[in-house]
Amino acid sequence: MNRTIPLLICALAVGTAAAHDGDWRGDYGRGRNYGRGYDSGAYAGVSFGQLRYNEEGLDTITPATGMFVLGAALSPNLALEGRIGVGLGRSETNTYGVNVNSMYAGYLKGSLPLSPGFSLYGLGGVASVDYKRDFGLIDAHDSGFSYGLGADFDLSGNTRLNVEWVRLANGNNLGYDYTVDQAAIGLVWRF
Repeated sequence: MNRTIPLLICALAVGTAAAHDGDWRGDYGRGRNYGRGYDSGAYAGVSFGQLRYNEEGLDTITPATGMFVLGAALSPNLALEGRIGVGLGRSETNTYGVNVNSMYAGYLKGSLPLSPGFSLYGLGGVASVDYKRDFGLIDAHDSGFSYGLGADFDLSGNTRLNVEWVRLANGNNLGYDYTVDQAAIGLVWRF
């Protein structure tokens, strides 16, 4: 797989975040002071989504997932984020099934505010997915470079809604190439 495109996406996200002249007042570079006093820049959240297992010769298999997120802002537009998740059931397509045992990830997150309540972000880091298939090599554990794109929408108070797509892994199952992606929606609370 050509790694130029994912690396370019991550470099652009981090470069744009670093170049943005955001105000560091704990407002995540959105240019407004919430008047809440000290804001640690830390946040926690949950997300729910679908893992998308795509393998040559098979229809897409989409088990549901749940994930906890912990993050810490390094600057108005740059954060470190850790994630841990599990599958929420088995999914089958044409008698082929996948269930997710666990997921872990660590990302550098670069944000680009486009308006006071809306920003786009890019993720780059490392992810690990442990899942079970009922075909080919049954138990799979994939770890490696992971990247993604998303959008944050501010809600009331310290709450933020996000939607994202992430490439978690890719590999080969007995000669058939596959990718593991995740589309998710989540809520994050800033402390």
